[in-house]
Amino acid sequence: MSSDSIIKLNIGGTIFQTTKATLSKFNGMFKVMMETDIPVAKDESGAIFIDRSPKHFDSILNYLRDGNIVLPESRKKEVKEIEKEAHFYLLDGLVELCNQKISEKSENSHKKLLKTIDCDSDLLQIIVDPIKQYEHKMDVYFKPYETGRSARCLEWQWTFYRKNYAEGNLQRDPRQTFGQQLEASLKFFFTDFPDFQI
Repeated sequence: MSSDSIIKLNIGGTIFQTTKATLSKFNGMFKVMMETDIPVAKDESGAIFIDRSPKHFDSILNYLRDGNIVLPESRKKEVKEIEKEAHFYLLDGLVELCNQKISEKSENSHKKLLKTIDCDSDLLQIIVDPIKQYEHKMDVYFKPYETGRSARCLEWQWTFYRKNYAEGNLQRDPRQTFGQQLEASLKFFFTDFPDFQI
């Protein structure tokens, strides 16, 4: 079979066509199928049958053709589904691309959630109309403040905004680290919004 031979694939009942060269380009399940005598299941038409959902197989083929694909920007769940398919087909490069995209989304969501207040005018802008601004989201703002006579003695205070509700630091427990105090404040805040998810 020459490298430009057309190969038919039956993925969960949907027929796809590509070439042997495309399927052999990257290490993985298809390369093994094309270059070894491993037995493969075929349907009545002779197409290689794989009992898998065809939903993201276009993305799998596009990766095999180009070595790269454009992953969805705003749908983390879809990227995870593509990653799962890439794992099944043993395409390590595509798995890595998906993991990078998922990490970017997580980092960007944290940047949107955690904001700092650099001056009093920033704070004023935040609280002018909190009901409108935070009706469908939550924000956390951090601000450094002096804890002693020296300006070098700084700690962080924070405020959570959700709808028309705002909550600042809980009373400081000297036994808690910064992270423990923030986590305790978040748990206290979410008791008022049990159905809210970040």
